Order: sequence, then C-alpha cells, then structure tokens
Amino acid sequence: MKKLALSILAALVAMPLAASAAEANVYADVLSAYVYRGMVGNDEAVFQPGLDVAGPLGLGYSLWANMNLTDAESAWYPDTFGKWGEINLGLNWTAPLEGPVSLTVGATYFIYPQDGSEVLVDDETGEPLVDDEGAVRVSEAPADDGYELYAELAAEDLPLAPSLRVCHDLGNGDDWALLFAIGHSIGLTDELSLDLGAALGYAGRYYVADNFDSATGDALTHAQFDAGLNYAVSETLSLGLKGSYSALLDSDLRDDVDEGGYYPETDLFFGGVTASYTF
Repeated sequence: MKKLALSILAALVAMPLAASAAEANVYADVLSAYVYRGMVGNDEAVFQPGLDVAGPLGLGYSLWANMNLTDAESAWYPDTFGKWGEINLGLNWTAPLEGPVSLTVGATYFIYPQDGSEVLVDDETGEPLVDDEGAVRVSEAPADDGYELYAELAAEDLPLAPSLRVCHDLGNGDDWALLFAIGHSIGLTDELSLDLGAALGYAGRYYVADNFDSATGDALTHAQFDAGLNYAVSETLSLGLKGSYSALLDSDLRDDVDEGGYYPETDLFFGGVTASYTF
C-alpha cells in the first residue's frame, strides 16, 4: 500500500506539470511484439500508448502502457487479449546545465495489472495469515510492484547523440544495469525523415538473475537496432513505420534463456505503425 500511495502522490505532482507544461507529446504504437531490454514479453501484436510531458523547472512526467492484442500463449500474461499487461509511471528532472551534455535523473514505477494477488502464509507453519478481524491476508499485487531509479547523461548536439543511462531497482540494493544508445535522423524531404537508433545493455549479476533467471553473472545483455520512417502530417502530428531487431548477446545468457523457456525468443525482428501528436 505504501508504494501505491507514493504512485498516487507522483500522479498528483504531475498534474500541475501537465497544466503548465512547455510541451507534451502523446503517442501510440501498434507493434508485432513487445521487447524490453532484450526480453521478449510477447512475440505477438501489442498496443503501446504513452504520454511525455516536459514541464517547468526541468521537471517531467511520463505514462506508458502495454496491451496484448492476441491471446498469445507465449506472453508474459497469456490469454489477455484487450487487457493492460503493464503500466509505467515516471517522474524526471533535467539539471539546468550549460554545454553539450545534459543530466537527467528520474524514477519509474512499474505496475502489472495481470499479476494476481497471493495469499500470505506463515513461513514456519505454512498456514494462511489472518488480520485482526479474522480475514485472510493477501499481497497487494497487482498495484504494488517495483521502482527503478536512473540517471542519464545525453549529448543530443553531438554526432549520433550518444546517451548513457544507469538504472537501479530499489527492490535489490545490488541491482544495476547500464544502457548505452545512439541515434541519427536523416531528412529525406521536408516532411519525411529516416530515424535510426541502436542500444546496448550491460547489467550486473543480480539484474541478470532477476530478469533472465540466469546465473551468468555480469553480462553484456542485449543489443537493439531501430529504424523508423516518419512523415510529418502537420507541425504537431506525425505518422510512421518502425522496424527493430533485438538480440541477447552473452552466449551463456542465451543458453539459460533458451533452457528456461520463459521468453519465447532470444532474438527477434519486430515492427509496426506509430503515431504521435505534440501540443
């Protein structure tokens, strides 16, 4: 309940940001798969809408969600057509630095609505725990999952706009991951652009164990390459096509994922259609 209260507080803080924001961007993607940092959560169609708000004083707010569009057996949440499988809430702050490099710090709260609540039991007896009124106690899932803190250095004005993000999950004091990304946009016409990007992940052994169920240890986790063809319908609305390739890199990590069978693929081509509106 404590984490749920904090997420509600974060949303309340974000409301005035949205009202007085310098810029907000709402977007919606329909993709052939859901892939997150090399982890294939669903190898079938998904709907992924989101909202990014850049407010005053360098503050920002984000909302992102994933909905399965099929009853895929190999999804994180199978048989959930038309249901939200994940909702992410984020708050961030960009420091007022002068120069080519920016610093952003933030937090993301991950919500998994399809996670079922579990009956809490006594560790010694195995019997269900009850409250003062005799009711069986259950976990606070699905509205209580995890927080991730991050710090990101980005140089958007430099060639390939490199960035480095350091992530830390509050659920494990030794958990960490590094994400390195580059990108470049090529203007084909006044309205049409080709946007290219690449990302590389490296993570500590606790992150690898928690997210890939692997005892590999520190590992180069994944690489992803993106290409998007975007057409500016107007100054505020754009439509596009996106194609991506994601692959797990460490051979021992790939073997463990294949053996575990939790993720349906260790590498995957996926893509779809995108739309965004800025106001």
